[in-house]
Amino acid sequence: MHGAQSPAARVGNGKGTCHWTELDLGPVRLSQLRPPAVLPVRPWPRAWRLALAFGGPLVLRGERGTTRLRPGELALWEPSRPCRAGADADGPSPRVVVVHLPGGSVPVADRALEHLASLPLPADEGPGALLSGLVETLAGQAAGDVPPPQAMRLGTAVAQLCAAFLTDLLRDAPDRPSPGAALLFDIKTYIDCHLNDPGLSPAGIAAAHHISVRYLHHLFRRNGLTVGGHVRAQRLEHCRADLASPHLADWSVGRIHARWGFPDAAVFGRAFKAAYGVPPGEYRRRRL
Repeated sequence: MHGAQSPAARVGNGKGTCHWTELDLGPVRLSQLRPPAVLPVRPWPRAWRLALAFGGPLVLRGERGTTRLRPGELALWEPSRPCRAGADADGPSPRVVVVHLPGGSVPVADRALEHLASLPLPADEGPGALLSGLVETLAGQAAGDVPPPQAMRLGTAVAQLCAAFLTDLLRDAPDRPSPGAALLFDIKTYIDCHLNDPGLSPAGIAAAHHISVRYLHHLFRRNGLTVGGHVRAQRLEHCRADLASPHLADWSVGRIHARWGFPDAAVFGRAFKAAYGVPPGEYRRRRL
């Protein structure tokens, strides 16, 4: 697969057998494919994939066996596990839209999500129906130009619907999310929507969620994180994706880092090199 593009791109393998589109929505990414195809694996750590079948019956084959989805059904696929999508011989040609969910975007432990992996999941009511409808609509927009602020809001909506859908399915599971995990998810979603604000601070984040700054730090520390470290990592990852995107090749490095809340070029350059091993300009030259 090609690398991620931002904010939207249409790509294909050039062989006439598989065509796909990708849409970068900030917190999540969408890939739309027509089988036969291999479900793409995003470079994010622990990126779960939620596959939705449209058009006709879909067959997913992986290490755990074969999963058959009727149109409108979903299947959750484990991170980094290979999966091939094919058409059912008895039905019309399907298409599959894959929602890539990076680690931490859903407030559910991996061991709980594993209970749902590779199973047909109905999406005909509640959050599942809303998620399916929104994703199908967005997949039709993949070749268009979605402005970054709008893309971020739409990606946040998709992430929240995914979280609502999966947590509802797991409401009786022993590993269901705690109130603290759900609050942390809401806070991370808020951060994702405000990364372009250079004034984003722990005090502002805490006030937006009606908690103390001390409790905010406690929530992150309990998960092995710091507030500042999480904000910086998210900003750097968006900068990295933009620097690697051929669709933003005419954007200056300064415009890109300012877009994601780094007003100081020197601070950004040092942080980027510490995270990825090379200066941003060198990283862009290698990728492009």
